[in-house]
Amino acid sequence: MFDFEQANEAIKKNEVMKIEAGGMTVGQAQQLLSKKLDLTPLISRASEHEVVNEENASQALSMSLQARKIRKQLDETRLSIVRPHLDFQKAVNKIVKEYELKLEQIENNLKNKLDEYLKQASSTNNSSFISKSREMLVEDGKLSKVKKWVWELEDEQSIPREYLTLDEKKIDEAVKQGIRNIPGIKIFEKEEITMRVKN
Repeated sequence: MFDFEQANEAIKKNEVMKIEAGGMTVGQAQQLLSKKLDLTPLISRASEHEVVNEENASQALSMSLQARKIRKQLDETRLSIVRPHLDFQKAVNKIVKEYELKLEQIENNLKNKLDEYLKQASSTNNSSFISKSREMLVEDGKLSKVKKWVWELEDEQSIPREYLTLDEKKIDEAVKQGIRNIPGIKIFEKEEITMRVKN
């Protein structure tokens, strides 16, 4: 069984190659993969290959698609190995997130009550609860009253440009939906090569 605590310690110590899963370490898996899948000849052949005629182009396309097939198979193998661990991690994260939300609600609720109490105490000059140092100490920690600068949106149209961020996802979606004119943005057709692998 995969030991997550041991893996976490190995990651902290930069010993990723010593993490064990499925009966082998990451280092052993890397060695096994490099023996079974030596990419050196394919890399060499692809980098030396020149495309000067239709036959060369067909060979280049074939090599490119073979590389894609290998990459896809490799990714499928990787997913089959890591999927159980990712599912476990997702389940643990969900459980912890639920507890964190409840604990955050408790903290915020009590913080609001304390804030309200301190406002009332300071307005009635009954602030014996908090000393002149604006601090309250308890065994678990301390509460401090501090001032800090914050902001809230008043008029979106008046915000200077340097504080705005371009929403690239929204623009991509608009272009996919057929929008062809957005002020300040050049929308144009670009020809690209696409390749499909036969199964």
